[in-house]
Amino acid sequence: MKSTVEFEITFHGPFRVSTGHARSGVDSSVPDSERLPNTSLKGVMRATARRLLGEEAAIVGEVFGSYRHESPWRWKSAKPGTSSWPAPQPAARVRIDPNTHSASEDMLAVSEQTWAERAEFRVESRGHLSGETLRKHRLVLAVTGQAIHSLGAETRRGLGWVGISCTNVELDERSVAEFLELKQA
Repeated sequence: MKSTVEFEITFHGPFRVSTGHARSGVDSSVPDSERLPNTSLKGVMRATARRLLGEEAAIVGEVFGSYRHESPWRWKSAKPGTSSWPAPQPAARVRIDPNTHSASEDMLAVSEQTWAERAEFRVESRGHLSGETLRKHRLVLAVTGQAIHSLGAETRRGLGWVGISCTNVELDERSVAEFLELKQA
């Protein structure tokens, strides 16, 4: 049975998922089109699942893939609530010398960051999953998605704070308890 799990992201501030390359005037740039790519979304969801269920939980490999088999799910890049992402803005970071309490020499970095009020993304099954497997996978995706509170770079410096809600999988106390039981499985 094919399935889709849908999410809505509410941004609480600017965020940055960098290209890894500089651009004129900035040390770190964001992508021109896909500001929140599928690979970043999958990565933060996998890391959250590992944090919640443990490194060795079998269900994490089943849902997100492992060296033994690829994931039966395909992540789509986030799309902004408006027609396009706002233009990125430069932001400066400076390192303060603890002895002089002034800017350290050669420690100014200018990076792009972007902002949106909301964005949506979805995770689609690649092929047939049996009823019970599908139900468990959807549960893992919904809970881990909603447990994410930050994404992208420099989350400890105030970037990337978000709220994520799953819009098509209902979660209640019983389903969260079932999710936590997957730690032992």
